[in-house]
Amino acid sequence: MALTQGKTVTTETLNDVMEFDHVIQVHPDGTVTEPDIYAPELHDGEVSPGWSLLNGYSGQYGYSGPIMHPSEFIGGGMARDILAEPGIYVALVAYRTPEDTDDESGDSGDDVDGWAVAQKD
Repeated sequence: MALTQGKTVTTETLNDVMEFDHVIQVHPDGTVTEPDIYAPELHDGEVSPGWSLLNGYSGQYGYSGPIMHPSEFIGGGMARDILAEPGIYVALVAYRTPEDTDDESGDSGDDVDGWAVAQKD
């Protein structure tokens, strides 16, 4: 979805706009556009330089870090806070390197660990 003109987004519709690797910019008037910026990478809990992960929104028992469970979505307090703070955001798949790799195939065997939202610094 190309958002060249500002689109009004609500906390209920933000999850639909923020597809994985789809960078959005939230403007002071609350509208959202799509800037010409590539999504960073998120691997082993580390995001590309120049980006920070939003933290403290996961509802997982005993965990409050930035990696969200696959069953969670962008809504509630996270959506409210994103729309309240102008900036550039992106939802990312969180990959992790497993301890055991498949040496025969040479495949790194990266696994999906969940997802996270990054904000451009």
